[in-house]
Amino acid sequence: MKGVTARVAGQEWLGEFLLVRLHCPSLAERLRPGHFTLVRLLPTWDPYLRVPLFPTILAPLSWLTYVPAGQASARRLLEHAPPGTPLRVYGPFGRPFPTPDPHSHVLVMAQEPYVPYLMGLVHQVAATTDTVLLVEHTRAALPTALGWLPPAVEYQPVKRETEALEARVRDLAQWADYVYIAGPRHWPAYFARLLSDVWMGMRPERAFAIVPDDIACGLGLCDRCTLETRRRTVRACRKGPVFDLAEWFV
Repeated sequence: MKGVTARVAGQEWLGEFLLVRLHCPSLAERLRPGHFTLVRLLPTWDPYLRVPLFPTILAPLSWLTYVPAGQASARRLLEHAPPGTPLRVYGPFGRPFPTPDPHSHVLVMAQEPYVPYLMGLVHQVAATTDTVLLVEHTRAALPTALGWLPPAVEYQPVKRETEALEARVRDLAQWADYVYIAGPRHWPAYFARLLSDVWMGMRPERAFAIVPDDIACGLGLCDRCTLETRRRTVRACRKGPVFDLAEWFV
């Protein structure tokens, strides 16, 4: 597995979420929302530091990557890494989000801890579509005014109440041409049933979910990211982490 050298260009915060900017033009041009990379600190080859990192905001020469709180060792190291710190980055891995048609209506929804996984997608599609970001708030991890969003994106927060979220999704799904989801591991199957009910059936390439949890090795070797789907049990890092709901959950 051949990697490239990237360098830390600084740290930023999205509410309580740590984002680290990595500079590497050769890789930045190939990354898409939904991809993940594997990262090691240089010059060590300690595999403990090789953790999956997902891009949050993409730029031509660099990207902001999300460092989850659950990756405690990597988070501590990257939070305090000075600019210029070299990293060995491998990837991109996984299936990214497909791009919706221009001038379509797009619903992007996430539970609060999963918002960073969808932020790059929101920025990508906002220029050509009508986009609504629906966020189920679990605690005050995000700022009330989410200033990271493009001006054209409508931001709709909802409290953590199953009935309130479901009612909002049902209403917005009648408007949406595409739906993109990030949340706990039960969300893809749950919302696949809900959307199929609202749309009176589910067509392929219309609704997608990212399943980023428990991707430990990123190579399909550790079996931690196994996911129950309608068809069979799969490894999320190999078949995903982005799944078409019509293909896998309906």
